[in-house]
Amino acid sequence: MLTQKMPEEQTIAGRDFEINLLDVAIVFAKYLKLLIALPVITGLITGILAFRSPNFYTADTTFLPPKQASSVSSMVSSLSSLGNISGMLGMGGGSGGLSGANEIYVAVLKSRYMQDAMIKRFKLFEVYHTKSKESARMALAEQTEIKTSKDGLISLQVSDTNPNRAALLANGYVEMLLEKNNDLALSEASQRRLFAEKEFLNAKDRLSDAEISLKKLQENTGLITVGSQITALQAMIKSTERQLAEMSVYSTPNNPDYIKTRQKLNNLQAEIGKAQQGSGYVSKAPEKVLDFMRKTRDLKYAEAIYQLALQQLTLAKVDESKAAASIQVVDRAVVPEQKAGPSRSRSVLVAAIAGFFGAIVIAFCIEAYQRVKQDTESASQLETIKSYLRWNKVQS
Repeated sequence: MLTQKMPEEQTIAGRDFEINLLDVAIVFAKYLKLLIALPVITGLITGILAFRSPNFYTADTTFLPPKQASSVSSMVSSLSSLGNISGMLGMGGGSGGLSGANEIYVAVLKSRYMQDAMIKRFKLFEVYHTKSKESARMALAEQTEIKTSKDGLISLQVSDTNPNRAALLANGYVEMLLEKNNDLALSEASQRRLFAEKEFLNAKDRLSDAEISLKKLQENTGLITVGSQITALQAMIKSTERQLAEMSVYSTPNNPDYIKTRQKLNNLQAEIGKAQQGSGYVSKAPEKVLDFMRKTRDLKYAEAIYQLALQQLTLAKVDESKAAASIQVVDRAVVPEQKAGPSRSRSVLVAAIAGFFGAIVIAFCIEAYQRVKQDTESASQLETIKSYLRWNKVQS
């Protein structure tokens, strides 16, 4: 059950509340000079420092990173006739691309590699008046802000005391990124190009080995020269035999043309016999010809691998050049016309407000200390605290 306060109790509570408010007003009046002086002093000091600090300007640029392409993989998958070879080269379709491309480009822009390149290109050691790379990097990082948005754009802002230099630095980041994109192999196309270069060199070495092996076999056996002669002689013999067969239909063996053709056939057969016997073709045929066929097949296989690797490398380079050039600058940084800071009036106002609240705290602390000293019990407790503090100081 709730009990109502008596009118006298309500009057006493109201007087206590009024007394508390009066105490606050008394403290404000007592330390009015402090409450006015401290905000004015802090505001003046902040104003002097703010007006002594130089203006800084902010230039911003926005660009769109390249999208990952996969034309090489689709090209290889379309070569159905060389499907097994493309599988051996490891260039099958369905290769996973880089995820979070924007985050990767933001990380590269913030990297020490990019900072050192910017410092060297724009001679920032002289601008920041330091010889330390670490100090120059920290100064550049403090002046640079990089953000990525949900729509895929990357925004880069650079602040500097010189508006022209701010625009140059902002655009310089994008230019350096374009120049170093291929070297850093950021995109999937760059990674495919590196892989295609490796496979091309391997295919080139394999083709060279196959050519040397076949050449040595030819030099040791002479199969190519003899083989071509025998092939030509066999073709001439077959042609001559057909002529004799046709002539036997309408002429006799005593016909001068028939006798002449027959003599030609005998001469051709003698020539092919000499070619075979003179090179040892008959004795070498069982194993050397088979070895020659194998070497020839290896050479053709190596040529097919080489041609495919060359096509992959060519298209990978095309993809990489497109990916590097497809960094689209949406808004190029321009020289800012108005300063971005510092906001001197705001700084002075904030400092004055902070000084006013600081003066209030100081005033109440002083007033509380004086009241403690006036109270006998509180004064004795305060002396006890001081004695302990002095004793601890002596012990230390």
